[in-house]
Order: sequence, then structure tokens, then C-alpha cells
Amino acid sequence: MTRYRVKICIRRGILDNAGQTVTYALRSLGWPEVEDVRIDKLIEFELKTSDWDKAERIAKSQTNEVMEYYELEEVE
Repeated sequence: MTRYRVKICIRRGILDNAGQTVTYALRSLGWPEVEDVRIDKLIEFELKTSDWDKAERIAKSQTNEVMEYYELEEVE
């Protein structure tokens, strides 16, 4: 089994509404120094055999490439 990890991030310049909400919430809870929170996704999955192309297709299928980018890595 080969394990993969995909980090999916919102592109800079795209408004992150969830991140903005968390920023405001943390400030109201007493952390005024918090700025520019970004909310990303982390997906881990296993394939029965090592297949980078298939892993990349899976990562791509979970990414809105207009607004997001992904980073794929093989995890040992």
C-alpha cells in the first residue's frame, strides 16, 4: 500500500470567507494579533500499488483549479 497526502489551498487573491470569519472570531476571543487566516483542505488516501499518475488524478478531481491549487506528496 502506498499512502498519499494532498494539500488543497485557495489561491492568493481569492477571498477566503471561512478564513475571514475565523480571523474575526479569534480576534473577538482575545487574540487581536491574528491576521489573514486561510482555511485549506488536507486529504490522505492509500492506493494498493504505487501509482503517482492515479494519485494526481485523484488530487485533481478534488480541486477547483480556478480557485485552488494542490500539492501532492507520497507519505512513508
